[in-house]
Amino acid sequence: MTDTTDDIAEEISFQSFDDDCRLLGNLLNDILHREVGTTFVDKLERIRVLAQSACNMRQAGIVNMAELLEKQLASELSKMTLQEAFTLARAFSHYLTLMGIAETHHRVRKGGNMAQISKSCDDVFNQLVQGGVSPDDLYNTVCKQ
Repeated sequence: MTDTTDDIAEEISFQSFDDDCRLLGNLLNDILHREVGTTFVDKLERIRVLAQSACNMRQAGIVNMAELLEKQLASELSKMTLQEAFTLARAFSHYLTLMGIAETHHRVRKGGNMAQISKSCDDVFNQLVQGGVSPDDLYNTVCKQ
């Protein structure tokens, strides 16, 4: 039996950022289907589309339509159980984490600055403070995240 991990990794390394996002998104979608079922995945997708559409409408200046979509989104969310809301939040969190990984991989693949990517939180926080952000403001902002 041969290990194909290196072959797969080499193949993936030539993909574009969009391909990486699509691959990771599809993997998460497959896992969600297996773990929480098609009905919940459909609900998650409906909520994602409503939120994205409302945002797009608001950005386009179509406020009435944005408000209508936001009300529909609020209605969908209010019908969820606490467990469903928790699962929804975790799914979106995993998705955002995976997109961050894809972005980091893309930057490294394109010859991005490794020193910039590998900075610790302490380094970033110190840089912000040296740039004029007060430690209290920085702390309060991080606590709100």
